[in-house]
Amino acid sequence: MIQDPVKRSRVKRTLLIIIFATIPCYLLGGIVLLVNEGVRGRTTPTPGNTPIVQLTSPAPILSPSATLPVPTAIFPTRTSSNTPTITLTPTRTRTYQIPSSTPSDTPTSTDTEVPAPVDTDTPTPTPPPNPEIPTP
Repeated sequence: MIQDPVKRSRVKRTLLIIIFATIPCYLLGGIVLLVNEGVRGRTTPTPGNTPIVQLTSPAPILSPSATLPVPTAIFPTRTSSNTPTITLTPTRTRTYQIPSSTPSDTPTSTDTEVPAPVDTDTPTPTPPPNPEIPTP
């Protein structure tokens, strides 16, 4: 039991408000049940045979012709040549890279300049003079 008289009166007031707020719901439910029982006992009239009215058609005023006239006008028609095409639009997507606090020992590549070949003049060997051939 609640010993505090202030708390007890607050709980009592809250419960009374809930009870008085739900009484209309109970009454409405009872009314719906009573109306339902009253409707359940009634019979609804079913339509019986309805009289059929027969109309007589009047005599034809126009006499039908044997042939129909042939149209003389020819209307050109255009054929639509638009065919829908689906094209993809490239979109840029962001790629996030989360840096790591762990050091890594991955080698990095460095560009090394290759020296160009050097042109050097090399002397061509000259044959020794032949003593049998006279020199001019």
